[in-house]
Amino acid sequence: MSRLNSIQEYLAAAFVTVALGLGIAAVTSPASAQDLGSNDPTARQVGAVNCSLCDLRYRRYIRGQLSGSVFKGAFLFRADFSNAVVTKSDFESANMVLATLERADFSKSNLSKANLSRAAMLGTTLRGAAMIFTDLQDAYLEGAELTDANMTGADLRGANLFRAFADKVILRNADLRGANMQRANMRRAGMEGAKLAGADLAGADLTMANLSNADLRGANLTGADLSYARLLGADLRRAKLGGTTLYGTNMKEADFRGADLTGARIASVVRTGTNFCRAIMPNGNPGACPRK
Repeated sequence: MSRLNSIQEYLAAAFVTVALGLGIAAVTSPASAQDLGSNDPTARQVGAVNCSLCDLRYRRYIRGQLSGSVFKGAFLFRADFSNAVVTKSDFESANMVLATLERADFSKSNLSKANLSRAAMLGTTLRGAAMIFTDLQDAYLEGAELTDANMTGADLRGANLFRAFADKVILRNADLRGANMQRANMRRAGMEGAKLAGADLAGADLTMANLSNADLRGANLTGADLSYARLLGADLRRAKLGGTTLYGTNMKEADFRGADLTGARIASVVRTGTNFCRAIMPNGNPGACPRK
């Protein structure tokens, strides 16, 4: 029996040596997951990780193949997932403050209720991801791929979404106050009731987007394309709409009081009950105020 134990110990040691030589950290249980690539810059995680509620702060998963992992409720402060493939994984309620997800693929992963405030997410792919009530305050999402992502109720205050590709993204009741969304592709986005006061949407493509009852007070929509968009009941007071395209847009009962529409292209719109009082119209004339 002792001889058999010695052989087993020898084989186990040999396996670890080979794995380390290949720069691969193998995971077989939540306990071993805590020892993953903590300080080795050459280590590359291959295989799913199952580590709910684990303390994984500062861990490095650079270029890892982590699809199907479970990090539910994990503490991933400043963790680095750069260029990793983490599709169909569960990060619900995880703490990922200041984490790095640059150019990583999180498609169809669950990030709902996770805290990604101030996370570095340049070029991150989040196609079809669930990000319901996710905290993304001041996150850097330039060039991120958000097609079909569900970000209902997400907090994106001060986030940078410059040139983000977010076709058909769901941002219903999301908070985007002060966010930078310049030149973002938001075609067919569902943004009903979204808070966009002071947001910068200059040059954004909002074709067929649903902005019904959205708060766009003071937002910068200069040069944006709102063709066939829905602005029913939207609040655009003091918004900047210079050079904006509004072809076939539904503006029913929208509030444009004090907005600047200088040079805007408006045609075939629905504007029943729309209020342009004191707005600067496309021709430079002031908008008429409704009679009391």
